[in-house]
Amino acid sequence: MIAMMRVDDRLIHGQVAVMWSKNLQVDRILVANDQIAGNEIQKSALLMAAPDGIKAAILPVEKAIGLANNPRAAKLRILLLVNNVTDLLRVVKEVPTEGVKVDIANVGRVAGDLENKKKITDTVYLTDEEIAQAKEVGQRAQNYVYQPLPGDSAIPFMSLLKED
Repeated sequence: MIAMMRVDDRLIHGQVAVMWSKNLQVDRILVANDQIAGNEIQKSALLMAAPDGIKAAILPVEKAIGLANNPRAAKLRILLLVNNVTDLLRVVKEVPTEGVKVDIANVGRVAGDLENKKKITDTVYLTDEEIAQAKEVGQRAQNYVYQPLPGDSAIPFMSLLKED
């Protein structure tokens, strides 16, 4: 089963590899990303960041959705990672979210690309299109939060999207 779906533009890194995987007691990390799945160098670098004892896979989004929906996955605890809201919406449309934490933590902070984005939090910057997608995710996911670290309070993400 999916323990958590998380948007983090860094994908597998220290916080995910150590803190979240331990907190969630996952035995699998699944990255859903079309570009990285096709780039062996990026894929290898990310897989090296996975903690010992936790299997990791990097798949195109559609294949990751298929794996997440496979009945055999129900026996596992999976942390599903995407690096953008568009891919999160694709996943949420096709993978059941009941009982799953959906977390937008770090996205859109790429230098030089901030002029077309709105600051949602210190670690989340979204375009108008991404905000619309994030709202659609909120209509589909029950436990939809902003929680950068396991020790941080989970803030309902929809409350951060209220109009100014």
